[in-house]
This record gives sequence, C-alpha cells and structure tokens, in this order.
Amino acid sequence: MVNGAAQDQKSRVMGIRFRVAGPVVYCEPTEPTLCIGDRVVVQTDAGLDLGWVTLPPEQVVHRDPMLPFFTMVRAATPDDCAERERLGEREEAALVDAKRTSRGLSLPMKFVYARYSLDGKRLLLEFSAESRVDFRLLLQKLRESLRVRIELRQVGPRDEAKAIGGLGTCGLELCCTKWMGKFDSVTMRMAKEQRLPISAEHLAGQCGRLKCCLRFEYQQYVEMNAVLPKVGEQVRTPDGIGRVVVGHPLKETVSVIIDATNDDDYRRTVEVPLAKLQRIEASTN
Repeated sequence: MVNGAAQDQKSRVMGIRFRVAGPVVYCEPTEPTLCIGDRVVVQTDAGLDLGWVTLPPEQVVHRDPMLPFFTMVRAATPDDCAERERLGEREEAALVDAKRTSRGLSLPMKFVYARYSLDGKRLLLEFSAESRVDFRLLLQKLRESLRVRIELRQVGPRDEAKAIGGLGTCGLELCCTKWMGKFDSVTMRMAKEQRLPISAEHLAGQCGRLKCCLRFEYQQYVEMNAVLPKVGEQVRTPDGIGRVVVGHPLKETVSVIIDATNDDDYRRTVEVPLAKLQRIEASTN
C-alpha cells in the first residue's frame, strides 16, 4: 500500500519552466499524457503564465517542499502560444520604457528582464543596482504609461549576467544563461583545491563574482588530491627515487625530480602514473 501511494503521489507532480535556464517549479498535471517540451498554462502567484514541461510526472521522484507548487490550468493552445509571442514584443517595449524613465529620474538602476502574465494584466520588471533604490516615483510613472499592474524586483549581479547573457572565457555561452536553473555557493577554496591562479582576472565571471564552473569539478579534485603524494614527498618510480614537484589530478600522474645516483648522473624530471609509483614515506610508517 505504501509503494502504491508513493507511486500515485509521484504521478501527480510534474516540473515546468517559464524561461530558458529558469528555476524548475512544480504543479499537478490535468492531462495524463504530457511529455517533455509540451506547453502548459499555469496559474501562478502573478497570474496565468505559459511554460513547458521539463520533468514529466513519471520522472519526478522527489519535490523540494520549499519550492512553490502551482496549478496547471490546461494544455497550451495555439492561441496561447501566439499570445506569448505577442507579449514578448510588449516586454521589449516595456524594458525600453523602464530604462528611459529611470534615466529621466536619474535613478542608478539597470533593467535586465521583463515578463508579462499571459493575460497581459501584470508585468514583472527585474533590475540590478549597487544599493537600495527608492523607485516609488518610477513605479507611479510606469503604471501611468504602461497601464498594468507592475512588480519591480531587484536582482544580484549573477541574475543580471544570466538575463543579459554572453560568452564566458571558455568561448561558450554562459552556463547560467544556457542551462543552470539555480546558483550554488562558490568559494575561493574551490579554486585553491584546483591550484588555479588566485587573481580576479582568472577567477571572476561576467557577473564579477567567482565563476560557477569552479564547483563543477571541485569534488573530483578533492578526491584525487587526497590520494596524490604531497609536493616534496619522496617516492620510488621505475626511473629511480625522487621527490614530487607537482601533481596532475585529472591525469592521475605526478612529476618527480629523480635524484642523481653518482657524480656522472644528472637530475631529471619524469611524469609518473600513480599506478607505477610507490610512496616511500607512507610505506615506512
């Protein structure tokens, strides 16, 4: 009975998105055959909106109870999709209006995103600013010009970069714009664990914060660094005994300076796989 109840609960929840790389929210499907990519109309706190299925009911095993749970109204019709396209044009015009009005009021804010509800009666405007902004007069003027209910929401540098988009130092589209649904914590420790140059030029992303990609391989580096010999540690290799000068976690190798055995020999550096290396200090303890 428990397994049956769990399966029944799982089948009544699906994950949807309203924007590319946006957060996944959940709702109860009213259609039994929805698949990934299907468009749906959902009742949200800000009114009706059009989204698409990213997790069909059979793939939702667990739902974070802290995330909002919305109500699906219907599967989207061609008219719903056409209206969403028309609203996209109005959103661009609303952004232009908001930028022009804020400049006219000399407000230090940068508008980055606009979103109308599907019925066109509510408008969300996201902006970034270095400090808190008194936007009461701006809000009044925008309501008069756009004639809709408006919500202004201040976002941080990462959300600003996500909304604007661009290319990272890798030459690819920003991860936050392309596929990341949420921002996880990134710390300087992650850069140190990967032995990256500690400089703002190398570690900062377009948002000015630490690059999100620093955490992508962080756990792999932690696990590999735990088994790599320390720099300066004495080891035995097929070429002789030497000391580690650098480790290569992703290659699972270390570079070793081989000790000279007599006056005619010279010190040389070799790269040795971990499988062919013996840790002398560890074996004597």
